[in-house]
Amino acid sequence: MSNTKLFEDFDKSSAIDWKNQILKELKDKPFENLITKTPEGISIKPFYHKDTSEDSKVNIQNQVQKFNDALPARYWANQSKVVVKSEKEANLSALEALNGGAEGIIFVIEKADINLDTLLKDIQPEYCMISFESNDPFYSLISQYLNYISAHGIDSKKISGFYHCDIIEGRDAGIIGINAKDFENIAELIRHSDEYPDFKPLCISSNLFHNSGSNITNELGLLLAKSVEFFDKLTDLKLELNKILKSTIFSFAVGSNYFFEIAKLKAFKFNLLKIAEAYNSKIGPDDIFIHCNTSIRTKSALDFNVNLLRNTNEAMASVMGGCTSLWVQPHDESAGKPSSPTFKRIALNISNILKEESHLDKIVDPSKGSYYIETLIKEISSASWKLFLELEEDGSYDHHFENGNIHQIIDTDAAKAEQNLWARKNLMVGANTYQLIGEKISAYLDTEESGKSLEAKRLTSTIEHMRYRVEKLVEEKGENARPMAQIVLLGTDAISKAKSDFAYSFLGIAGIGISSEKIIKDLDEETSMDKKAKIIVLCYAETPKNLSKFIAKQKGLVLIAGQEPNEAELQDSGLYACINRNADTKKFLDQLLKDLGIALI
Repeated sequence: MSNTKLFEDFDKSSAIDWKNQILKELKDKPFENLITKTPEGISIKPFYHKDTSEDSKVNIQNQVQKFNDALPARYWANQSKVVVKSEKEANLSALEALNGGAEGIIFVIEKADINLDTLLKDIQPEYCMISFESNDPFYSLISQYLNYISAHGIDSKKISGFYHCDIIEGRDAGIIGINAKDFENIAELIRHSDEYPDFKPLCISSNLFHNSGSNITNELGLLLAKSVEFFDKLTDLKLELNKILKSTIFSFAVGSNYFFEIAKLKAFKFNLLKIAEAYNSKIGPDDIFIHCNTSIRTKSALDFNVNLLRNTNEAMASVMGGCTSLWVQPHDESAGKPSSPTFKRIALNISNILKEESHLDKIVDPSKGSYYIETLIKEISSASWKLFLELEEDGSYDHHFENGNIHQIIDTDAAKAEQNLWARKNLMVGANTYQLIGEKISAYLDTEESGKSLEAKRLTSTIEHMRYRVEKLVEEKGENARPMAQIVLLGTDAISKAKSDFAYSFLGIAGIGISSEKIIKDLDEETSMDKKAKIIVLCYAETPKNLSKFIAKQKGLVLIAGQEPNEAELQDSGLYACINRNADTKKFLDQLLKDLGIALI
């Protein structure tokens, strides 16, 4: 191998050198113009450098698997969920998933009375991860499962899995009520955890926070507060925190903000270790069990196949962030449809591909040494820690839930996210950009969410219901009933084209189709509206002289893409409105559909 040092001939560049070069390129524009603020209040800089990087100690290294020399260094269990309605059918589904590449099964149960002999027939728990999930707490089933392991002569120290039932989350979602007995049941399972060290009977979840609309820093701050609520109640029952943490699964929904989601998982570990230290616990990073689900919040029922790309992004962020267990929700199920076997297999293969083709199991932690990610970890951990301390100073998590503080935090975040979606600051393919006009969506959008504050909701749900208004009309009366618009460009310049592209996506939010796009030199040129079009959209770089006269001649609704200082005067001539990024998109499109005779549902 050559000993040539390739970079010796290059001068080293400092952070100051980089900034000076950027300022030179910007000319008279301020450097601050390149800094963007996220909903979490974090400033994203145009570059990150070693000179200004944060302390890399915040980037806690991912776990290295040590239990099997035949496996690669990095390991996470590829999970498949099986809903148990019939034990026999669930058993067949579980075996099929295991044979298809799953390394773990999460049985979703609705009752405690389960025949485990039938459910687990031909399944070897010592060679795969067996877990259970429910909304109502069924602790007797978990005890029954552990007794099943013993009765069948299986080494309890070789089994792995968890019970995914966060009773506080169930209470917060309005599904169940909780009492002291629930914590006593959890404590009893934890007391016997030495007998089954890799089975986790306690679940502490941030899924509801994320899927209800919380931003990342608030999600972590709330999760830390809820974790301490669990710790306090269980330590009051004479349990040590070491034992509690080693019996706990921390469950996360992971969204599509790739680098932030990696940093979120790492920041949580960093902060959790600080809490453990306050309890005089000697817990280590490798004792923290992270289970990740792909997000419900980031999916859309519109052009739902795009959810496959979102799932892949989220699964990769989960792995890079250090998850121990991963479930990828089938992307058609995310859109509100019953999942098909094909889509279940695709979801399972995402994690398999990350291992077998991307080789993420061969590298322990690719994020180590990334100045950007390590800065994000530092800022997210600091902001979430600040919220956690503020909550703790004013009472327990339960106190803040009862007085509405939790709801207010999440509602504020959710409202900002929805506002950014409608304003197209946050682009989601199929919903507010590059829409698939004409797709059949009414079959699975006939009901809205309950309206509860803490509830898993797709961010795009309000756009979906606007689209449903149009698609329901088309379903009943045929495609000719769809409102259509004609785009008219005055020239082929870049500005006119950009305004045309904006009009496509803006009107597409409401399911309004584009009948044609016509390019003319000026408004004196003979221009007739398509017979199908009820709307004409004008796109130009410079305001034409005879604009008012042209508008007055049109029979349909006339829109101008962009802004006009004399919009009120043009409306007197018959202009319907100007459409631009400053418009209240939801309010405008609601009124437009109403004026087109498409009623609210």
